[in-house]
Amino acid sequence: MSIIVMKDGVPTIKSVIFDLDGTLIDSVPGYYHLMDSILEVVGLPPAPKSAVTKFMLQGRDAIVDMIPAEMHDRKKELIEKCITEGRKMLQNMFRNQVDLIPGVGRLFKLMIRLKIPIGVVSSTHRFNIDLKLIPLARRGLKEALAAVIAIEDAPKKKPFPDPLMVCASQLGVPPQRCLYVGDSRIDIQAGKAAGMLTIGVLTGLDDRDTLMRETPMMILDSVADLLPFFA
Repeated sequence: MSIIVMKDGVPTIKSVIFDLDGTLIDSVPGYYHLMDSILEVVGLPPAPKSAVTKFMLQGRDAIVDMIPAEMHDRKKELIEKCITEGRKMLQNMFRNQVDLIPGVGRLFKLMIRLKIPIGVVSSTHRFNIDLKLIPLARRGLKEALAAVIAIEDAPKKKPFPDPLMVCASQLGVPPQRCLYVGDSRIDIQAGKAAGMLTIGVLTGLDDRDTLMRETPMMILDSVADLLPFFA
């Protein structure tokens, strides 16, 4: 079976777009540890895993859920402190601790050989994108990316389809000819809303049951399982 299905001699899938955290880079465990360290430095109690997951999906707006009610009078100050400390700690995390999900290197090299344009859509701010791409750069794969979309590059962020549509436009491929791969429910929602063939992977935020509720085309253990489909 090939994901690049042929119709009238033309491939129906002409590009692949990936989420970044938890899909291409193994950063999710690091984020849980990072948030523990941030909260300790700022003087806040440890947060439940669900609150950290929400932070990874929604960004700074979710930090308020980690602030006890009795400290809400300092809410703005504490959120800013968390962001400032997080930026400092992220530098070390991505430079020294985060690596690629196993199989990404082989998959990218295969797509390069097949001349399939590769895009990335991340809910990351532009000033952090290069930092998060270090694991790809370390393996000489960053140059394979034909489009990288950050949170500022579209009017709305995932789960809205906007950033995926922007990426498809930059790749020069109609959305219906794009495959989108992500690790969370918002990835599946965004991919389907954009009209893309959408696949979930189990290397990041959400488990199989959560992804299944969003009815992607399929759910794979990791992006490494895409390799046979391009053979």
